[in-house]
Amino acid sequence: MQKKTFTFKLSDDGYYELLKYMPYFRKVYLFGIIGVFVISAVLFLSLNHSFQESASTSSQLIFEHILQVMFPALLAFGISLVVLLVFYLYFRFRINAFLKKSARRLKEKYQQAFDEEYMIVFDQDQNAFLLGNQQHRIGQNLKVVSTSRYLLFYDGDGKSQRKFYIPKDGGKEHQEDVACITVYLEKSSAVQYKEKEKDW
Repeated sequence: MQKKTFTFKLSDDGYYELLKYMPYFRKVYLFGIIGVFVISAVLFLSLNHSFQESASTSSQLIFEHILQVMFPALLAFGISLVVLLVFYLYFRFRINAFLKKSARRLKEKYQQAFDEEYMIVFDQDQNAFLLGNQQHRIGQNLKVVSTSRYLLFYDGDGKSQRKFYIPKDGGKEHQEDVACITVYLEKSSAVQYKEKEKDW
């Protein structure tokens, strides 16, 4: 494989997706969802206990007794379900707003001029990607996520890991180069390659 050169305009959407699938933020999202469910479960148990205590249990009829036990439980479940939905939507909104703001900052950082095109060169001989005009070299411990619109690259671990993306859309030559490099990445033992079919 010869050197493959990709030139394209950076976009907010590209960086948004790059951050969205970043392993660090995936963990943050997972812990956030778990937290929302735990809060809702604790709220349900607390409300159910309170409602059950306030319900009268002096009735002699079994049917009435079942209703007196079930109604508070259903009411507590309904309230906790509404709270769960509200917390979940609020959490999603906050995460998306944060990712969009961060994506815009990254785009402005790496693309100073509006019409400037960003360049990425893949050199198979060096087994490395050379980024931007200054040709920053990335090639160790690569994790690659393929989505419907982008190839997303992550180097290293944690919040500060280096990252970049290559859009799949473009001219015929660009798409051929993307297809060629995708095959290479899938077969490379030095790369952790994953296909993502669905968004979160």
